[in-house]
This record gives sequence, C-alpha cells and structure tokens, in this order.
Amino acid sequence: MSALPEAFTRLPIAHRALHDLAAGRPENSRAAIRAAIEAGYGIEIDLQPSRDGQAMVFHDYDLGRLTPETGPLRQRDAADLARIPLKGGAEGIPDLPAVLEIVAGRVPLLIELKDQHGQMGATDGTLERATAAALMGYDGPVALMSFNPEMVARMADLAPERARGI
Repeated sequence: MSALPEAFTRLPIAHRALHDLAAGRPENSRAAIRAAIEAGYGIEIDLQPSRDGQAMVFHDYDLGRLTPETGPLRQRDAADLARIPLKGGAEGIPDLPAVLEIVAGRVPLLIELKDQHGQMGATDGTLERATAAALMGYDGPVALMSFNPEMVARMADLAPERARGI
C-alpha cells in the first residue's frame, strides 16, 4: 500500500472543505474548496455516484438537505446534478474532475467514498471505478477512505498507488 503523503501530517483538514453558508460557501462546494485552499488547509470531500456513473462531490444520498430538489442523487445524471444549485450558494453540484482541477495539487485531498447500501458490503463498483478514472494522471497529494471495507479493498485494486484506509 502506498504511504500517506507527508502533506497530510502538516496541514489541518477542512471537513467538506471550508464551508460557511453565511459566506455563500455550502459544504463540498467549489467556493468552499477555493476558500480552504486560500486558507492553506487540506480538504476532505465526499463522493456519491450519479446515475450515469460519475463521481459527484456530495455528502448525502438524498438531495433534500443540501439542494432545493429531493430524491436520491444516484437517480440523476451528472449534467442534471451540475445544474442543481446548492442551498446557500450559487453553484451546482461538482463532479470529482472539476474539484481536482480546482485543487490542482496545491493542498492534500482526502476523498471519502460513501457506502451506497448502508450494509458495508460489496458494491457494484461504479463509484470506485469513477474515482479511479478521475484520479488517473492527478499527481497531487490524495488519500482515499470509506467506512465500507469492501470499497477500500476495491480501491486497492483500482488505484494501488493511492493511500487508502477506513
């Protein structure tokens, strides 16, 4: 297994990025990610899969708490999700490639893959494959995590060069 990049041991990590609704920076938003970078923090983000198999940067399974829409995020395509505004901000839901472009290796990025079934068992691998594909060629400090050990094991196969854990 790849060692945790050194940058993770020297910088504080902004959970769901440096979010502040009063400042127009919802959690896991591009604005919150930019604010964390400007403050010199590492960033933790969450991933959920879209219906068309893209890794979307969003914490919840359902859209209701964080957007004006309701229903499972996984039942919408990435392009549709990108148009749904986050509550308290002016941006839609970003995908992982957009976040990687913003971060561009400047700070460490801790990526949490959210368990899709709540069972902590085997998944269909959609989110893991999308995550590994997005990370191809990205050379900034990254670590992967999930509370689901099956997802962590799959990431060991798909992205063995990345640090990962539970």
